[in-house]
Amino acid sequence: MIRGFEAPHGGVVLFTAPSQRQRQARRRSAAVAVILGIAFAGGLIGQLSTAQDASRPVPPGPFSYFPN
Repeated sequence: MIRGFEAPHGGVVLFTAPSQRQRQARRRSAAVAVILGIAFAGGLIGQLSTAQDASRPVPPGPFSYFPN
């Protein structure tokens, strides 16, 4: 246990470690935040890259992503 602050009644309050359920919830929310952040960054990069090339159509094909 980690020693914490002093309680109003004068005793020392001790903190306990997060439970298994709290750790799982924290891990799950961190994973969702990372996935959403990567999706947002990918969408933003996609929007920024297609805005400049909108006047020039890209022909379909396996090598259409290579510059000429």
